[in-house]
Parts: sequence; C-alpha cells; structure tokens
Amino acid sequence: MGMPRDLVMVRHGRSEANEIQARVKKAPGFEIPDGFHDRHDSEMVLAPQGVEQAQSAGEWLRREFPEGFDHYFTSPLIRTIKTAGLLGLGGRWKKEDLWRERDWGEYGLLNDEERLQQFKHSHKLKGQNYWYWCPPGGESLASGVRLRYERIQNTLHRECDGQSVIAVTHGDFINAAKYVLEGLDTFEWLAQENDDDYKIWNCQIMHYSRVNPETGKMGPRIEWRRSISPWDETKSWNNGEWVHIERKRYSDEALLTFADSIPPLLEQERQL
Repeated sequence: MGMPRDLVMVRHGRSEANEIQARVKKAPGFEIPDGFHDRHDSEMVLAPQGVEQAQSAGEWLRREFPEGFDHYFTSPLIRTIKTAGLLGLGGRWKKEDLWRERDWGEYGLLNDEERLQQFKHSHKLKGQNYWYWCPPGGESLASGVRLRYERIQNTLHRECDGQSVIAVTHGDFINAAKYVLEGLDTFEWLAQENDDDYKIWNCQIMHYSRVNPETGKMGPRIEWRRSISPWDETKSWNNGEWVHIERKRYSDEALLTFADSIPPLLEQERQL
C-alpha cells in the first residue's frame, strides 16, 4: 500500500467571514453585519470574490487533470461545499468531516482587541509558537488538526494507492498536512508560516505527487510539490514550479549546533 499518485488540496474561496475580518482590520470602525456573530462558522458563505476564485481554480484543474480524479472530498462547511461545486469537475464528492476547518473555540467569536483583553495569556502563547498554541476551547495544529490529517492519510494509504485525489478544505488544515507530507520540523514550519511567500491564499492549490515531473516516472512515495494561485499567478509559490521535497536528517554535530543557537537564560557556571 502507498500514497496516491496525486494529492491535490484546494483552499476554499474567499468567504464573507474573510471579507468582514479584512475590512475590520483596514477600518476598525467598520460596522459588522447583524447576525455575523450568531452564525456558526460552518455556515459562512462565499463572498463574490470567492466565487470568481473558485471558477478560476476550476479552469486550472480541468486543464491540468482532463481525466478528472479517482476520489473527490470536501469539508462539510458551506464555503468549501460551494467552492467544490463551482470547480466544475463533474466529480462524485464525499463530504468528510475530518477535512473540516480548525476549531477556533471562543477565540473565533472575538475581534483582535477583544481577544487581547479576554485571553491575554493565550494571546501571548499564540505569539510564542503558533504551531503548538491552542485557541481557548479549540484545537491546536500540532495535535488536533495534525492528527485528523494523519487519520486521512492512513485511509489514503489503504484505499487510494497510485490514484488521484482532490480535497477542498481550509488553510490551517493544509498547513498541518504540509507539516506531515514534507517531514518538516517545528522550526522549519514556523519559518514558512512567517514568510509571505508561503501563504496559503483563498483557492490556493497544493499539488503533491509521486510522479517525477522531469521523467514522468512514479516513485514509491510523495516527493514533489507545487503550489498554484490560478486567480493571481504572483501568489503561486516558486513561480508555480515543482519543488523536490527534501526530508532532512541530522548528524549529532548538526543537532548540537542547532540546539546551541538558542542562548541560555542562566549563567553557565561550568562546562558539562
């Protein structure tokens, strides 16, 4: 058993929640629509721009995968369901809850100022290490979201060996899947998280493959990745080109050099 030949993950198009949050940041006095905080995250719909993004992503996918996919999955949230339908792939989609958005708990109901006031300590932990941080009442990427993706990956191993799979899902979920698929460590992941060149935009397409793009031969494991933004090519990673995934291994010396890059807090009185 092995992984799919091609695993494609698509973030949903821009939602009304994305649009409202962006407007609040640009203009703090922006009046939030009535009912926004009463509607559950699972029912947030696409904004008009999100519809256009999904249609653009569909055009790219139909061109790159003219024969379609063997398996079609979507998160069961309204914005992902709408995105999947707008792709126009003619697939038979399965709504799978494991592909859902990260649970933001109470944190998701508040704006930035309210978060800082009500969850001061949690806000500090978020700034210290986003990978390990858990929103109050929600789930961390390191445990909750990552473990959900690993459950999916186990199923892909059993049922989709050598086949093609597409899933419409969410930005943080793709970020957690990337951590596993590329064998990243926490420091590498955080470096990418803080780099705008690795931002997962709405309707960003993450394509992982076992097929060597230079030879056309399929290897035993996923070793290649490309990331495309069909609606704005300047947002594609590495100009949309394939990147070989290097899963690093470290010597004793390399481990010690890296560990020693973090300065101690206590005065070192003796050498061990």
